Amino acid sequence: MSNQGNSDLKTCIFVLMMVIETIFPLLVFLGIMVLISRGTFFKSSPFSSYSLQLAFGIKSMAGLVVFYLYSEYYPIRSEADTFKYFDDSYYIAKAFWEHPIDYFQMLLGIDCNTEYFNTNYFNHMSNWVRSYDNGLFNDNRLIIRLNALFRVFSLGSYHVHSLFFNLIAFIGSLQLAKVFYAVSKSKLKSYLVVFLIPSVVFWSSGIFKESILIYGLGTFLFHFYQLYIGNLSRRGILFLLFSSGVLVVMKLYVFAAFLPVCIVFYFTRNRKKIFLSYVLFFAFFLALGLGLDILAPRYSFIHLIVDKQRDFINLSKFFEVNSAFQMEYLQPTLFSLVKAAPEALLNVFTKPWLGEVNGFLFVPPLVENLFVISLGFFCLIWRKKISDKELKFVFLCLTFTFIVYIVIGLTTPITGALVRYKIPVMPFLWMALLILLDTQKFPKGLRNHKTYQWLNSFL
Repeated sequence: MSNQGNSDLKTCIFVLMMVIETIFPLLVFLGIMVLISRGTFFKSSPFSSYSLQLAFGIKSMAGLVVFYLYSEYYPIRSEADTFKYFDDSYYIAKAFWEHPIDYFQMLLGIDCNTEYFNTNYFNHMSNWVRSYDNGLFNDNRLIIRLNALFRVFSLGSYHVHSLFFNLIAFIGSLQLAKVFYAVSKSKLKSYLVVFLIPSVVFWSSGIFKESILIYGLGTFLFHFYQLYIGNLSRRGILFLLFSSGVLVVMKLYVFAAFLPVCIVFYFTRNRKKIFLSYVLFFAFFLALGLGLDILAPRYSFIHLIVDKQRDFINLSKFFEVNSAFQMEYLQPTLFSLVKAAPEALLNVFTKPWLGEVNGFLFVPPLVENLFVISLGFFCLIWRKKISDKELKFVFLCLTFTFIVYIVIGLTTPITGALVRYKIPVMPFLWMALLILLDTQKFPKGLRNHKTYQWLNSFL
């Protein structure tokens, strides 16, 4: 082949790569924007199409920031969360064209735990097998399989995958916002806590597990709330079961914290003594957990927390993580967990401390922590009288936050991981505080400011 022929071929390949990496993701983004403006699911929300498009645009920009930061600061792609599952999915996706039966077996997890699949596919991956195994579900594989499904349509473009993950998280977020609005009747508060918390936006705007987790939480809460108000359809039951499965696979401890809280919320809908009901229900769940500790110690919550903490501490020491902090090993007793709980809560609520900020990614959570503490203070000053419905929902939000914060505080000796793991409950914490806050007590100049009024009309 002549030099001219080689040059033309290289030009064609370059143009094709430009289309895949630039034009195709842009077309997908525009398609999603049209879907948001015209889709029935999005039109049924209390928010305007323009405000939803703005929220998704912010997520998409955050996705680009994720791509840039991980490209710059994680030279080893197999150690970069947003790349490693995407890269591993290549080995499953290539089977779609070469061995379609293999592809669908791996995608659905059907009879693929054999030496044949290990040799030809799984052994080439960096994250199919986790660095530690606590005997529970391997959420890595769900993310790899989801990327393998998207690769059939994405032409192998990372940015297209990022947009798909963003859309999944956005759907879950919108379902959260629908419930928050139904309870609070405030578009501004609901929009703020779901779409504008910086850490939540960042960690749910790339090829991350949190994107799927946010979807699972939002879908579960939305359909559970329909059950709560007596409006659950057969289709809603299917979504409730599906989202339960997503939560179980992705973060079992989140589901284990959320389900009892939702059950208590449901059974207290016609009761007045809310606090007593929560105490009795959780005493029951605690007794159930202690009984499991005797009958099946391996799956008791005490042993799972202790084992998780040990694995995390050992990993932080092995990799010499910069943001790791000293944590005493827990003992497999309830007393050991109760004794360590106050410090665990303090760490989750306040870290990163000012002296621990050693990078840009620590600044937003530091500011957010200060904001939450300030918001709690203002709730004491400008607290409003809330309805029974709002009070019960505040109990749901704060109890869910409290349980998850204790679990991650007991098990996580790394500040960066603490920041990331509390992402799913942050909208609930912020919503609870904002429900308690009486905005009518804001200074009159602020309430009548054109920006404040425009925001309410725009949403």
